[in-house]
Amino acid sequence: MNMPAESSPFAFPKLDGSNYTSWKEDMKVVLMDRGCWSFIIEEDKPCPEQATEKEKFEYDWRKQRCYTTIYQGIERKSLPLIRHTTDGKEAWNILKTNFEPTSKALLAVLIDEFFELKFNPEEETIGIFCKRVEEKKIQVKDAGFEIPELLIALQLIRRLPAEYDHLVQTLYRLKDEEFNNREVEKQLVNEAGRIQLKQKDLNLDYTENAYTVGSFRLQETRKKSFERSGAVLDPSRNPGQYRKISYPNSSVIRC
Repeated sequence: MNMPAESSPFAFPKLDGSNYTSWKEDMKVVLMDRGCWSFIIEEDKPCPEQATEKEKFEYDWRKQRCYTTIYQGIERKSLPLIRHTTDGKEAWNILKTNFEPTSKALLAVLIDEFFELKFNPEEETIGIFCKRVEEKKIQVKDAGFEIPELLIALQLIRRLPAEYDHLVQTLYRLKDEEFNNREVEKQLVNEAGRIQLKQKDLNLDYTENAYTVGSFRLQETRKKSFERSGAVLDPSRNPGQYRKISYPNSSVIRC
């Protein structure tokens, strides 16, 4: 019987051994929010002797919280890895050693995933797509390979919808020093805004035309209906009004 997955106290999944790259970035944000990230990236320095009792208490509290935050973000099966310590930085490094992707097989998978990325305009904005490319680039780097900036810029524009074709051709003509992922991302976001505004204008024009066409068709339908019944326009009446013409009893009308 499969046990249900453990719930996370945070807004992202717990570390389960297969999601280390994304977990690391999410946990970093939580530790920064709790004032504990400095314990991970800085050398271990004790609280200064001249600190007040309150400052020493806060320092110890933040250091302990660094460890407990990491502890709460791990699935139970992986907790034995860090149970022997209460130091947040040591726990962080242990998890890095055990879960950071470094194998060539995994690197090959991540590179394939990078080149399979495609913008889906129905589910995301162009800005979110650019960030997905950025995140995958970081995962590949963590696995031991850094994707050249030229390939990142090309991947951003390689599989875009047809409405971006004009911009893509313009980007291809950029100088080498200007053709980078930051410049391409900026141009894509600007173009997405232009396309969105144009689409909004087209929708408004279509709505206005729909009202006009509908009114015109209604008048044409009424006119044909009256003509079939033998009615003609009467100049003495208001525009659009008809009068009935009576013909002699005959099945054929002759000029």
